Amino acid sequence: MRKKLTTLAVIAAASMTTLMVNGCGSNGNSQTTASAEETQALETTTEAAASEAEEPPEPSNQPAEQTSQADSEAADEEYLRVFFNVEVPDGTVDAAGFSENLKKVAGEEAPKVEGDLTWASAVKAAVIAADYEELALSYPQEKAEERLGHYGVEVPETDGAYLACALDVDLITPEEGAYAAAQDELTKEGAEKLLMNIVQANGDGRNYLGMASDPDIYGKVDQMWNSFIIFDDSQLTQVGKTAVEQQISTGYGIKSAAYDARFLPELTLQYGHSDIKHAHQLIGLLNSESIDAKIQLEPKISIYQYLLEWGPVPDPTPTYEVKQFGDLYLVYAVEYDLQLEFNNTEDMLRFDSVINEFAKKNEGNEEAVGLIYGSWWQPLYSTTKADMPEDSYHQIFDCVVTNGMYSIHPFALPENKDSVVSQLTDLAEGLEVTPVERFCNTAFYSYLKGEDYQ
Repeated sequence: MRKKLTTLAVIAAASMTTLMVNGCGSNGNSQTTASAEETQALETTTEAAASEAEEPPEPSNQPAEQTSQADSEAADEEYLRVFFNVEVPDGTVDAAGFSENLKKVAGEEAPKVEGDLTWASAVKAAVIAADYEELALSYPQEKAEERLGHYGVEVPETDGAYLACALDVDLITPEEGAYAAAQDELTKEGAEKLLMNIVQANGDGRNYLGMASDPDIYGKVDQMWNSFIIFDDSQLTQVGKTAVEQQISTGYGIKSAAYDARFLPELTLQYGHSDIKHAHQLIGLLNSESIDAKIQLEPKISIYQYLLEWGPVPDPTPTYEVKQFGDLYLVYAVEYDLQLEFNNTEDMLRFDSVINEFAKKNEGNEEAVGLIYGSWWQPLYSTTKADMPEDSYHQIFDCVVTNGMYSIHPFALPENKDSVVSQLTDLAEGLEVTPVERFCNTAFYSYLKGEDYQ
């Protein structure tokens, strides 16, 4: 029953590693590129105005519990639509429509609901679609009754084992178990929640560590970071290396789809950095501003040219290595993209002003007084959400080259995108090159344009 999720292009391209832009003072046919670490080397003095913080949104008049539930239901509906082309119609949900949606989320082997669609028949189908049927059939009548009693749910006339199993594996809540026991009609919201729970059970949903508000999130972030080591793809490395040799780029980066967060694009920002202590403090900063978000740490291997004038080539470590290709030296460094799926659009929009106030260096505060650890002159974060405020987010393109589960991510400004894609296509020898539209923060965009170190 389990199937591999076909990742959408927007998610396969969800990374920010290397830059490919028309540098300040260069001609229109040249591009300059920098890694996240190279970005921070541009701490030179020039005049620039700090971005003004946005006013925080007015608080909602809805009770917090109702607002949270509404946000969750809306997110489930959008997630099913974006990733699985599932749309549950308003009004009565019928058996044929629910069965068809089961195939979309669980594959062609998903069960077909026979007869009328109720909470009970939907739960039975969900147990099978989520690969728990053998477990359900292991429940003798006595055990099924005992487990249902544990949840305060009445024993139905039939399929009590499926209902008990669904409760034990958290496919449904005790409240929903009561609906099933009573043979209640399945609602649109109930159908969407069941389908989403099947997606999660099959490992095709979000891939994340937890919420920013979870007490143990900091330890989970550290454990994930400590598991990262340098990974590589020989064909993509050859493409990237040649791009550097031909001065299409001075660097590139590689990511693995195995770590994709699979977050809802409309609520997700991608934040890049190289120091895990910064991630700890950033999550704490969000909590101090009452902003919650789902958290995933995705490794990225930043690869860029090492210049011998920087000093002797250092000894390799599991997270940093300099490789020699003739006269060319390339750094392979483990960095990360912190993926943040916010609970609502308002929190997502507030993020920019919070970073500008507490996690961004500006002229006059070179010592980063009052800022979190590891704050950069030009923090880098972006989203695929197109309707971001134009004064805070700006269009760029991630020119993704994909080979199986691996991909490299050079960036281009809109005016350079076609040239960059064409040159990469010539080098890629049949590999897919896909320009993905993203919108990045003002400070990072200024760097890409070569206009301002801030």
